[in-house]
Amino acid sequence: MSKLSVILLAAALCLSATCSAPTLAAGWQWPSFFSGQGNPPGSPEWWKSNKNRAVFEPGKGYRVEGVEGYFDQEGRSMKSRAAKVENKEKDSGLLKDVSVSKTVADLKTQVGLGPNQEKAEQAYAAGEDSFRREAYGEAAKHFKQAISSWPDSKIEQDAMFFLAESQFYNDKYPDAIETYDRLLKKHSNTPHLDKVIRRQFDIARYWEKHHHYKPHWAVTPNFFDKTRPLFDTNGRSLKAYENIRINDPTGPLADDSIMATANSHFLRQRYNDADYYYELLRREYPRSEHQFEAHLLGLRCKLQKYQGPDYDGTPLLEAKKLVKQLKTQFAGEMSEEERNRVAETRGTLIKQLAARDFKRAKGYDNTEHFESARFYYGQLIRDYPDTPLAELAKERYLQLGGKPAHPESSMAWLINMFPESSERKAIAQVPLIKPVSPIQFDNQPQLAGQPKGSLDTPGQTTLR
Repeated sequence: MSKLSVILLAAALCLSATCSAPTLAAGWQWPSFFSGQGNPPGSPEWWKSNKNRAVFEPGKGYRVEGVEGYFDQEGRSMKSRAAKVENKEKDSGLLKDVSVSKTVADLKTQVGLGPNQEKAEQAYAAGEDSFRREAYGEAAKHFKQAISSWPDSKIEQDAMFFLAESQFYNDKYPDAIETYDRLLKKHSNTPHLDKVIRRQFDIARYWEKHHHYKPHWAVTPNFFDKTRPLFDTNGRSLKAYENIRINDPTGPLADDSIMATANSHFLRQRYNDADYYYELLRREYPRSEHQFEAHLLGLRCKLQKYQGPDYDGTPLLEAKKLVKQLKTQFAGEMSEEERNRVAETRGTLIKQLAARDFKRAKGYDNTEHFESARFYYGQLIRDYPDTPLAELAKERYLQLGGKPAHPESSMAWLINMFPESSERKAIAQVPLIKPVSPIQFDNQPQLAGQPKGSLDTPGQTTLR
């Protein structure tokens, strides 16, 4: 037999095998232009040709006349499983070639426990019936079955929400909030978002109030109260508040969760943490109804953070800015009680600032740097004249009138042996601010007279 005959015989055998089998491989079918069938509903080609005549029904999806079921904005069936995107870059550890989850899924499919849409729909319907009858424990079992029977689908999304609702109404708040979290992680754009956020906020508020009413150590276990977590009730409430802000940062409860977190830290005297969240609220949510309280309580936090005149004065400087913002933004909106609260807090701030200046002046006074001491005594008299320390500063200011500016150095004879540098000579010619008088006090600082020999009229005070 010639080579040409062999080739023709092999081609004939392949053609006959192809014609006798409807498919070449499992899952492969003849294209529609060979089989004579059109594009099936739910395919991109079908949606492209039928999208214009689709009608949207709120709460259900798009409906095409003559086709059973509802479809989403991309033409996919609302009851079909969503495509699962795998992360190709994810490191699976040492066993990179072994997918345990896939093996388990394949095994469940082989024994009849794999994905089953019909079974999921039946379980979901049974869960709805139990939920309406307020049999929440029974409803939770049905919704769990629906979730496992048809994962990555709209049925799973709704079943997860109603599972959490069943746990919520059954007073199992730790289980409920965990299910809400899983729902938001897997379906971040769920239509149940607003309800989920509200439930999380209510649970967090309950845990927070329970802790303040009956506090426990974070490591004390809870074995009997199913409404609270096993450990750290207050910490779990703060975590729930944080999740609300992260999952719905522009929602109506985002600023409430931040304010609740700040207040919780404030009540436990954790002023650094409270100040951080008050600042976050003032900066990120300027239209929040909590702005006044965030300013006022933030001001009190800064006063509590201040450790005294021997420590960093940054909290006092930040507090001065907050006082100015309070007077500017809320001057015409504050009630009499609020104005009194602001005045009381401002009075505390002024006393702290006066004490800081007096401490500084006293330090120079004790080391006999009397010129510097007079400067800070005068600054205290000018800035805080109504404080008790202002009277003490006036008395000491007068006593230092005839004293030398600096203490005499025991090494003056050695210093005088060396010529003065040109930089120090230049600095000595710069006009200085004239110390203020404790008796005749002006708000504006006065300048010392210009050295003689200037181009201006002799005796005239001028600064060029």
